[in-house]
Amino acid sequence: MAEILALPRALTTEFRKGYHPEMSGDEPGPESLSQILQDEGLDPARLRELLETIQPVDLADLLDDLALEDRVRILEILEPAAAAQVLAALAKDARSAIADRLGEARLKEVIEKMPADAVADILDHLPVQKETSVMMRLDRAQAREIEELRKYPENTAGGRMSLNFVAVPEAFTADETLKAIQGAVNAETIEYVYVVDESDHLRGVCSLYAILRAEPDTPVAKFMRREVTFVGAHLDQEEVARIAQKYNLRAIPVVDGQMKLLGVVTMRDILEVVHQEASEDIMKLAGAGHVHPIHAPFLARLKARIPWLAAAMVIELTIAWIMKGYESAGTLATLTLAYFIPVIMAMGGNVGLQSSTMVVRGLATGELSLRKGLRVVLAEFRVGIIIGVFAGAITGLMAMLLHRSEPSPHRFEALRIAAIVCGSMTTSITVAATMGAIMPFLLQRVKLDPAVASGPFITAINDAVNITLYLTLATVFILKTS
Repeated sequence: MAEILALPRALTTEFRKGYHPEMSGDEPGPESLSQILQDEGLDPARLRELLETIQPVDLADLLDDLALEDRVRILEILEPAAAAQVLAALAKDARSAIADRLGEARLKEVIEKMPADAVADILDHLPVQKETSVMMRLDRAQAREIEELRKYPENTAGGRMSLNFVAVPEAFTADETLKAIQGAVNAETIEYVYVVDESDHLRGVCSLYAILRAEPDTPVAKFMRREVTFVGAHLDQEEVARIAQKYNLRAIPVVDGQMKLLGVVTMRDILEVVHQEASEDIMKLAGAGHVHPIHAPFLARLKARIPWLAAAMVIELTIAWIMKGYESAGTLATLTLAYFIPVIMAMGGNVGLQSSTMVVRGLATGELSLRKGLRVVLAEFRVGIIIGVFAGAITGLMAMLLHRSEPSPHRFEALRIAAIVCGSMTTSITVAATMGAIMPFLLQRVKLDPAVASGPFITAINDAVNITLYLTLATVFILKTS
C-alpha cells in the first residue's frame, strides 16, 4: 500500500487494472476503489491525490458501484471543481441522492463550480428546507440565474437553456465583439454571437468565423445574419433537438413572446436530449417506460411497466374466453388448462422483452457494463416476482370461473386448475424477467450483438421454458389428485 501511495501521479494505468498491480482488465475496477476507501489509515489528502489521477467521467462511472456513503465521502474529499465535474457526470437519480447527503456548506462549494442549468436540476430534487438554505448561501448572481431557469419545466427549451452566452449591441464592431467574447464564457457557447437591441430583443446572429474575417472596425450589423432560427421557452426539448438537426445548428437561441433573448440551448444539451429521447422511445416501444437500468427505484420500475402489461393481459385473457366458446362446437378439448396456454406464453414473452430491451439499450449507451450485470439481474428478478404474483392471482381467478361449468368427478378440481394456472403464470413471468436481463449480457460476453440476437433467443427460450413449466406443473397436480 505504501508503495502505491508513493507514486500517486503514475498510478492511473495501474488503477484502471485494479487496486493490485498484478490485476488486469480493460475497465477501471470498482473493487479497487472500494478497497482503497476501506483502508482506515489512508490520509484524505493522499486519497484526493489518488482520485485526481482519474478523469471525472471515469470516476463518476466507478461511483456507480459504490454505496451511497462512499460516493458522498469521495465528493467531500475532492477539490470543489473536481467534485463538480464528477457530480455533473452522474445520472440524475444518483446526483440527487448524493446532493441530498452532502452538507449544505460543501454542497454550496461544489455547485458554485457547476453550470446554472445543472444546479437547477439538483435543487429541484432537494428537500425544501435544504434547498432554501443552499440558495441563501449562493452568490446573488448565480442564485438569480438558477431561479430564472427554474421558471420553466425541466424538459422544455427554457429548462434546458444556458445563460452563459455572448450578446452584443448592433453598434458593436468586430473588434469590440471579440473583446466581449474573451473570458466571457466557455468554449461551448462562443461559436455564435447574438445581436440584440437596447431592450435585449434578438435582432441577428453572427458566427465566430464571420467575426474573425471582418475588418476590426466593421459594425456587426453589417455582416450579421438577420434570419435567425429560434425557439420559445416552453417548446418541448425533443422539438428543439429536431429543429437543431433540421437546420444543422450547434446552438439555438431561446426567446420569450416579445423576442427577448433569454438563453441558448447548446450542442451539449442537444446531444443529451437526442440520447434521452431515443432511449425513452425505445423503452416505450417495449412498454417498459423510460427508467434508468441501474438507478431507477424499484417502484418506478413497476409503475413504468405494469399499465402496459395489464392492458396486454386483458387482451390475452380475452383469448381464453374465445377458446372457451369453441368448446361447445367440439373444436377444442374440454380441458380448461388449454385455454390459458396463449396468455401464459404471451405474458412471459412481454416481460422478457421489456427486461431485454432495457438491458440492450443500457449496453448500447454505455450506462451498463458486464460488471454491473448482477445488480440489474437481481432488480429484474424482484420485478418479475411482484408482477408474476399479481398476474398469477388474476389469471388463476379467471381459470376458476371458467371451470365452474365443467362436469368434474373431483370436488375441488376448479381450485386445482386455478392453482396450476396461477403457479405457472407466476413462475413464467419471474423466469422471463430474469432471462430477459441475463441474455443480453451473455450474448455480449460471447461477442454477439445483443440488439440483434436478444429477441429471438429470449422468445424461443421463454416459450420453451413456459410451456414446459406449465405442462409439468399440470401433470404433477393431476397425478397427485387422480
